[in-house]
Order: sequence, then structure tokens, then C-alpha cells
Amino acid sequence: MRSVLQHSHSKKAIHNRLAQRPHNSYLRDWIYGGIGGAVTTFAIVASIVGAHLSTSIIFILGFANGLVDGFAMAAGNYGVTKAERDDY
Repeated sequence: MRSVLQHSHSKKAIHNRLAQRPHNSYLRDWIYGGIGGAVTTFAIVASIVGAHLSTSIIFILGFANGLVDGFAMAAGNYGVTKAERDDY
């Protein structure tokens, strides 16, 4: 089976490709972050409702969920961005 080259491999073509910076798009971050946030928030709310906890505990858990969820998404996004740049 023959492989098909997608790019020219001349020195000039390689130089031009490497001179281009990767395109940054925050849409993926918003989509994955929104999905992850919705899932964890649903899990917290379902747990709270099932446990019949007091209002103060609900606020504490909500704050902790927001803090930890934000950190987890930021750490995950950092890892993905670093891997993409290393690959580039």
C-alpha cells in the first residue's frame, strides 16, 4: 500500500509550516468545560438532595465544587495545551 504525502517536504515548505503558529480556539475549552461543569454540578446537587443536608452545608459544598472543578479544568487544559505545543 502506498502512502500519500499531504505536504511538500522541500526545505522552504517545511520552514513555512514551522513559521506558522498553531491556531488557538477557545471554543473547545468552553464546550468541554461546560460539559464537565454540568456533570459534576449535577452529581453534587443529586448527592445533596439525596442526603437532605442543611443550607449551610449546601453552600459550602457548592463553593468547594466550583473551586475544585475550576482547578481541575484549568489543570486539564494546561496539560492538553502543553502536549499540543510539544507535538507541534
